[in-house]
Amino acid sequence: MKIFGPVRAALPVTLLLAMASPIHAQSTPETLANDALSAYQKGNVDRFSQIVTASPLLDNTATLAAQIKTNMQTLLDIYGPVEGWELVRTKSASDRYIENSYVIFQDEYATRLELSFYKRSSGWIITSFKIDDNIGALLEEAD
Repeated sequence: MKIFGPVRAALPVTLLLAMASPIHAQSTPETLANDALSAYQKGNVDRFSQIVTASPLLDNTATLAAQIKTNMQTLLDIYGPVEGWELVRTKSASDRYIENSYVIFQDEYATRLELSFYKRSSGWIITSFKIDDNIGALLEEAD
């Protein structure tokens, strides 16, 4: 969509972080993703940030949380509220490591969320995420 080209060029919002979510240790990848996406849909960037920064692998600084909140709010401000989402791709390296890609439908445009999950002995954790407005990359990967 050409109308969104200047916005996408002016706002390269990409987050790629290693994280885990021990508060959801007994969850499945589906419930972990649903928790994060539901918070985003409600416009609750604080909760989204809590979910993705709960990792003992991260230096959980106020700066990191603030950056995530700002970036998520910026996506909401530009593309509008979240109307829904769809799981569009699942890749796995084993039964213990999975990467899921979601298209998030917003009022003005769609965004892409990639989540990586690892199953440790105590249950599933989110190990990384990436969110951006490059949904065309999903089509390139399908070729």
